[in-house]
Amino acid sequence: MKLKSFLLCTVLGAVLTTATFANTPPSAEAKNVLDAYAESHVNTDASKLEKILSYDALMKFSKGSEVMSQGQAAIIKLMRQNQGIKQNCSTVVDVLASSDAMVLAKVNFVYEGFVIENYLTLELDRNQNWKITRINKFYTEAGSPKVLTQE
Repeated sequence: MKLKSFLLCTVLGAVLTTATFANTPPSAEAKNVLDAYAESHVNTDASKLEKILSYDALMKFSKGSEVMSQGQAAIIKLMRQNQGIKQNCSTVVDVLASSDAMVLAKVNFVYEGFVIENYLTLELDRNQNWKITRINKFYTEAGSPKVLTQE
């Protein structure tokens, strides 16, 4: 009887722990970073983007069959060169997974005829501020089933 009680408590504890910590909703601060990322793209605002990118942020995207990488300085430099241009697109922000220290999100920029899909990794830095540490960027035709992922 003691063994059954012990096993029941162990299983119950494991289930509760998994349910509690498996997908913690992101904090309001993390959501603010995602919104700031979207706004910085739509308004080509390098200053806003610079505040939310980690110093070691990395952006990866494909150019043909080759994967290209840009660091934080290159990302900011390119945005400064185009500063103030208003993008004619709408945005869709979805949190895919989150924990107390990390968030994985998808930010789509929907243009007429194509979509830029961005998969962002956010992490808490040493000062407990959310920063974007990685951006994986994909360019997709608007009618593609790959774009129609979450409603």
